[in-house]
Amino acid sequence: MKIEGPSKTQKTSQSGKSGKAGGVDGSFEDFIAKGASKPQGAAATRSIAMVDALLSVQGAEDPTARAARRRMRERADNLLDGLDKIRIGLLSGTLTLGHCIDVADVVASHRERISDPALSALLDEIDLRAQVEIAKMRKALDVNG
Repeated sequence: MKIEGPSKTQKTSQSGKSGKAGGVDGSFEDFIAKGASKPQGAAATRSIAMVDALLSVQGAEDPTARAARRRMRERADNLLDGLDKIRIGLLSGTLTLGHCIDVADVVASHRERISDPALSALLDEIDLRAQVEIAKMRKALDVNG
């Protein structure tokens, strides 16, 4: 058996740690020496401002679109008023041929510009009902006249 003297020591094994606390690059002294870094919020604020400006440009309304929407709203109000007159006339027995013709005229005006199929189908039903009432009144006027 061989005995080795006190002059040789065993090498200590190194752990898997790299000596950096918490995975931060550099030491605390380096951090203090450099000072605090500049805040990064300015770039984020600028990009938000750019997005906000883009959204405001997209939200800007075209004056011709506003005028067209106003005209459509007026036509819709006229149509609803005409339908209300027909309803009251039917309930009270005072329905005139003019009420039905007014509704048919409002429905027929600018019909080709409507691209919504559901709205077009609704207007078709209103127009059909108005035409039926007109035909019934004309028939009644011919019999009485």
